[in-house]
Amino acid sequence: MQYQHLINPTTTLKGNIAILYANDEKMLSVVTEALTLTDIEVFLYDTHDLTEIIRSFNIDARLLNRIHIYTFEDENELFKQCAQDLSRGKVSILMKGNLTSSSLLSFVLSNKNFIENHGFLSHVACFDIPNYHKTLMMSDVALNISPSVEEKRKIIKNLSLFSKALGYEQFKVGLLSSVEKVTRKISSSTDSKKIKNIFNRDWDDYLIVDGPLAFDNAISMESVIKKNIKSTVAGDVDALLVSHIDVGNALYKSFTYFADARVASLVLGAKFPIVLTSRADNKQNKLDSLLLALKVLN
Repeated sequence: MQYQHLINPTTTLKGNIAILYANDEKMLSVVTEALTLTDIEVFLYDTHDLTEIIRSFNIDARLLNRIHIYTFEDENELFKQCAQDLSRGKVSILMKGNLTSSSLLSFVLSNKNFIENHGFLSHVACFDIPNYHKTLMMSDVALNISPSVEEKRKIIKNLSLFSKALGYEQFKVGLLSSVEKVTRKISSSTDSKKIKNIFNRDWDDYLIVDGPLAFDNAISMESVIKKNIKSTVAGDVDALLVSHIDVGNALYKSFTYFADARVASLVLGAKFPIVLTSRADNKQNKLDSLLLALKVLN
């Protein structure tokens, strides 16, 4: 699936978005553009009154009517109210503003009713890379540090549910390693064999999992042909499962800094999509992430 299909905005996209600490120019410009492009309602939770800064944007009155500002005396009251609104369905997407990722994740994990699928959260990044022929997803680059085989199984299940919600007809997951053959001293390769066997036992025409695959084998059909690799996944992956957060983090930044990739990122596994972008991310990536969350919801 092409990246533009994942984030293409339409006025039919609906949802109530809870944003925690949308108190800087970048976040508020994302809010303004999202309101223009879609039919969302935005609920801003903050410990400071955002009325004046929002007025400074000279937002059209019709858009202002879809912004709801909630101001609290302290962060505990803020989280308490946001939790109630998420639990009752008043808001249906949670988005990180100007606070740390650890604070947002602590808030989510402290509310057990937020978590589906056995309480396992994972992060997915969806890239538009100029030299790749379709969207490339990658997990887990920001949440699970060194996932076990069982945790990797859960990450793949999250990816499968996510891709189905986006309308994929088939989904190919490549298990990333530094080699394409199982090597006892390389744990990513031995883990890949175990994970592949797990999914082969429950064969599914929709979800195809293969590995270990070195990076070139995963994304380059030329490499696959030269190395005579027999795989329906190699050279055509929809998603890469990395072995460790260090690998994912380095690839993420390589794609964005060196390959000029656009990216949309979400946390999966909760009852609602969670938009978890870095405070350093640019406006476009934040907007793309919000639009992606809306696509999952709709």
